[in-house]
Amino acid sequence: MAPRRPRPALLLPLILLATCLALASGKPWVELNKIFQKHHVDYPRTVVPNPLSYCNTMMKKRGLYGTPVNTFIHALPLSINSICLIGTPRPDGLRESRAFFTVTICRYNPRIRSYSGTYVSRRIAIGCWNRLPVYYKE
Repeated sequence: MAPRRPRPALLLPLILLATCLALASGKPWVELNKIFQKHHVDYPRTVVPNPLSYCNTMMKKRGLYGTPVNTFIHALPLSINSICLIGTPRPDGLRESRAFFTVTICRYNPRIRSYSGTYVSRRIAIGCWNRLPVYYKE
């Protein structure tokens, strides 16, 4: 029996469900921030036995396997949160960091059913709600 392929189409309903649940709670931005942290914050950077398998390991561990692209930010959550206060506002409503952040960009290759990762330093753009990051702009 062949292994089942990831189904990214199933991810959208799960995200919408999580968002609805967060909005139904008393402090929706807190729940959305928790989702943001689960999807995008890895500090300190997780050490894996084979550095080439970092993205495969993290995407499985965080329940995101099959997502076409995801970025992990390797910085203290407080540093990321500060972007909501001192980041540069953008026309699209997001805030851009003034400082550079170390990130790993994970890209899924459906032909080989595996992720490849790019470790870079760059400015990041996030969406904020009540001074907390709730969205990351890939």
